[in-house]
Amino acid sequence: MAMHEIESLVELSVYCLDKSQDDLLDRRSLFYNLYKLQQQFDTGFTHFRVMDLLIKHHFVYASPITAHPAYKAHQSYFDTLAASQKFSFICVKPEEEWDQESNPVAGYANFDFPTQTYILYCDAGSALWAGMVANGTLQGKDATAPEEIDLFSMAHEIAEEAGQQKDKDLLGLWYQLIPYMVMQEEQEGATINYKALEAIQDLVVANEAINEEGLPPADELPVGGELGKFCAWWYAPAADKMKPTAEPETEIDLEAIPFTEKVEKSAAWYEQQVVQILQEANASITYMEDHGHNEATQQSVDMQLKMGIEYADKGLALSPNETGLLMNKGSLLLLQQEFEKAMACYDEALAIAPENPYIHLNRAILFYHMEQIPASIASFEHLLTLEPDNEFAQQWLAHLKNDAQ
Repeated sequence: MAMHEIESLVELSVYCLDKSQDDLLDRRSLFYNLYKLQQQFDTGFTHFRVMDLLIKHHFVYASPITAHPAYKAHQSYFDTLAASQKFSFICVKPEEEWDQESNPVAGYANFDFPTQTYILYCDAGSALWAGMVANGTLQGKDATAPEEIDLFSMAHEIAEEAGQQKDKDLLGLWYQLIPYMVMQEEQEGATINYKALEAIQDLVVANEAINEEGLPPADELPVGGELGKFCAWWYAPAADKMKPTAEPETEIDLEAIPFTEKVEKSAAWYEQQVVQILQEANASITYMEDHGHNEATQQSVDMQLKMGIEYADKGLALSPNETGLLMNKGSLLLLQQEFEKAMACYDEALAIAPENPYIHLNRAILFYHMEQIPASIASFEHLLTLEPDNEFAQQWLAHLKNDAQ
């Protein structure tokens, strides 16, 4: 499932929950768990697509930057940040280096042009929210933490609302994402809520929401083990829309599936790990670009990239023609500045999917790093024939052509 589809799923889910007529619906907790799910994937920061709704339902709180609990202690830092008028994540220890374990992101800030104000944002349940509760800025219901909901129960609640609203697009996206959620939760030894899965599948089928374009090739589904049984059951309603494959051996009893049992890792599992490693490595590199080089952080990035390539190779051994794995391996190699090896991965992916815009995008950026500007321009131009409205490519192309003059 592409990352932009996960972003769309989250965005559409927020709209769906906002339109719900259920006055007792705990939208705030559902938003909290929805974005917690999104963080498991290599997506962009998408809050601002639906910021008005997140604020409306008291999941996000917006205040002047001076409302930060540590503003007085770090006034120079915050004032400089405000003067920059740039979006910024703010860590628990504002002026110290980001670290996922010891100094994670607590909130974020951005310049609001209509009001000409630098705004501090915090999500309910975040570290910054906890600080604003502790100092009395947030009180009453706003000071109550969102409820932790297991991911499958959350998906079920949203699917129920989507079913009532006849939102086939949203149901179809959840149908695509559920198997990835199952694989992730099973690998972590979490409990799988089978009743919620059955209810979601029923809603998808009843609303004819299965999208043929979002289905994996049938011959690439896991075979054998508990994961194979799950996929055979989950994709059974989509069998007529998938590539031909062998019939499942037997029907399964969901209640009898011991999902805590260890299963063989699939190519999809390795791809998910590679995506997560890429996300973390890019976040660390961006932080160093903004705050200066740090040797310990660099060493951590180097180890992450090495592990990511090992995972990519293991996934490709199981599924050699998986374009996502090939592209992500290329991106890992690019970060290692192994440009020729990265290009070999992108070229291999391009041979499999010549009209995939993401491959052309990756190659265009790689050509730029290799200082092959005409080739970079050509790749961006080809990308725009596939996606004429791609603003990122338009901006890059304009920048490259201006520099070439």
